[in-house]
Amino acid sequence: MPLFFLLVRAIPMHEKHKPLPIPQAAEHDPKAIEMFRGWIAEGALHCEVNVGHWHKGTDTDERQAWGVILADLARQIAKSLEETTGMDQSIALQRMLQSFAADFESPEVEQGQADVPERLDESEEI
Repeated sequence: MPLFFLLVRAIPMHEKHKPLPIPQAAEHDPKAIEMFRGWIAEGALHCEVNVGHWHKGTDTDERQAWGVILADLARQIAKSLEETTGMDQSIALQRMLQSFAADFESPEVEQGQADVPERLDESEEI
C-alpha cells in the first residue's frame, strides 16, 4: 500500500488560470499538509515544496517518500487524462515515464527543457 493516495480533480479549460481548489479531504482533515505547489511561468516550472516534513522525528526516508508522492501523482494524472480526454491510462503513464527518463538523461539541457520522445500511437506496444 502506498504511503499516499492523491485525488486529483481535472480542471476544465475555462478554469485553467484560476487557483486550484483545495481537495475536500484536505479541507476536513486537521492533519492534512500541503506538500507542493507548482506553476508554469516564464516558460518554466516553478515550485514550492515542503521538504523536511519527514527529516526529523520520523524513521521515514524522505527521498523514498517523495518518490512515492511522484509515483502517486503520475498515476492520478494518467487517470485524469483518461477521464478528460479518453487517453488510455497505461499509455499516458508510460509516456510520462518516458518523458521523465528523457529529462534526466539530458544533463546538458536545462531542467524541464529535455526533448520528449515522439508521440506514441495508442495502438503501439510499449
